[in-house]
Amino acid sequence: MANSNNSVITGKFRGTIGKELVFREWDGKTVVAKAPKARTGPATPAQLKIQENFTLAAKYATSVMEGTDQGIKDAYTARLNPRQNLFSRAVADFMSPPVVKTIGTSAYTGVIGSTITIRAVDDFRVTGVLVEIFAASGTLLEKGNAMQLTNGVDWIYTATLANATLTGSKINAIATDVPGNTGTLSVTL
Repeated sequence: MANSNNSVITGKFRGTIGKELVFREWDGKTVVAKAPKARTGPATPAQLKIQENFTLAAKYATSVMEGTDQGIKDAYTARLNPRQNLFSRAVADFMSPPVVKTIGTSAYTGVIGSTITIRAVDDFRVTGVLVEIFAASGTLLEKGNAMQLTNGVDWIYTATLANATLTGSKINAIATDVPGNTGTLSVTL
């Protein structure tokens, strides 16, 4: 991809030339690239899913830009990558769900007040982590929201019910980000 600082030759070109070259302005420069080719044949199910995700992401980004929540606009703007605008930052956040990296159970003894530590990350911000504790039989013992620690990536959940049999118990951690995407991790004790 070539670019120009609006020279005498390229001026302020915009558009397509002969279905071969595309000129557009980006970051104050004229950028030249190969023209995209039209798809041949019908879209695959995977391509249709990606198209649907981008449609939803664009709707989310539009709602951020046109919405009245100045706080989220400012937060996205503060985290812009090079050559990125508010719309593309919101699309990127929508397209990237959070990831639960680890569930630390070394401090969870099954007694009331014992803790579980969850590490959850996102390309922008994790807004909450829900913890579910299941007995070995599969019965849900308890669930609740974890509290974020000061390091910004770890969350802690404090057990409110006793779990007499730890072996075979299952712990789920579900992280949520700003657009509402979720990421899950489960561990069995």
